[in-house]
Amino acid sequence: MALIGLTSLAGVVLGRVYAGDLLTLLVIGAAAGSVLVSVAARRLPSWLVAPVSVAAMAGWTLWSLRLSATRADLPGSLLEVTADAARNGIPRLLTAMIPVEPTPDTVLMPVVAAWLAGLAGAEVALRTGRVLLGYLPAAGLYAAALYVVGPNAEPAIGATVAFVAVA
Repeated sequence: MALIGLTSLAGVVLGRVYAGDLLTLLVIGAAAGSVLVSVAARRLPSWLVAPVSVAAMAGWTLWSLRLSATRADLPGSLLEVTADAARNGIPRLLTAMIPVEPTPDTVLMPVVAAWLAGLAGAEVALRTGRVLLGYLPAAGLYAAALYVVGPNAEPAIGATVAFVAVA
């Protein structure tokens, strides 16, 4: 649960420059999904957990992209929207005007990054028993979110205190 909270707080920090709370909710879902898949698959061989988690990540990501495309009234099929988001996600996220509209191209990278951080942290914590080392991916994601937001929002004092308290 702590790992879900730590990874989710990165979404809270990044969500401060987004219009609405859609990105925050999608990142929380990615954090919860990745950790819960790892917990559910902890008895499986370690080589099988990554493909199971990637399949679940693909499902969550596609659902997230469809939801954000529907809310933004974007034309085109899910395949077209997904291809465009994958091709242009990082440049559009870094050059978007604030508040950032939660469209597929600005949602894809944070959702995938949150899933991968949750997966890596849960696997390290569960497989090696080193819980604090398992917090490292979530801490890296949190630091990246702080860096991306930069001075474009109020200081994230509350989220940072919550991050330290959860850790």
